Amino acid sequence: MKRKRKKIVMNVHEPFIIPILQTEFNIDNKVIKKFCLETEQNISGVSKSNVGGYQSPDLRLDTPELTELIQAIEWSLREHVDLLIYPLPLTVVNMWCNINYYKDTNTVHLHPHSVYAGVYYVQTPKDCGKLCIQHPALDLLYHYPTEGKDALFTGEAKEGTVYLFPSWLKHYVEPNLNIDEKRISISFNIRGS
Repeated sequence: MKRKRKKIVMNVHEPFIIPILQTEFNIDNKVIKKFCLETEQNISGVSKSNVGGYQSPDLRLDTPELTELIQAIEWSLREHVDLLIYPLPLTVVNMWCNINYYKDTNTVHLHPHSVYAGVYYVQTPKDCGKLCIQHPALDLLYHYPTEGKDALFTGEAKEGTVYLFPSWLKHYVEPNLNIDEKRISISFNIRGS
């Protein structure tokens, strides 16, 4: 007589969850858009992760056009402290604007010397590209049967949307494939006080 096999109970633990926060701000993008375009006209850009397009040097955080955005970012961090992996208080320490024309992109990079990084979308025409955040063990995941499938988070570039994520996560932005309109965003870094 065959003995009935006892069912094995498997506990599943997920201790290494990495939160990527997304929300929408109801702030005046016309003011920020005008500010970004004027910055592009008046201040020479820098070349960091951008391939084409315009990336400003660090912006002055006391600029009136940025006040509402900075306050919204810092307020959202306080409101969602339970989701964060770093204790408060957290503040925006630098930010810069990105203007991507047709086929302009930002290559894979991370943000050293900060705790969180983020991007706020000011103008996002159709087909302007998504934010792509890589799993921190992406190289290792290619050795498993899934071959790294689903090891990439893609966030829709949508006007008024902000993404916040640990600054050590490698990320990039897909090319803007809209021939006629530019993608405008503001990227930033956050540190503890």
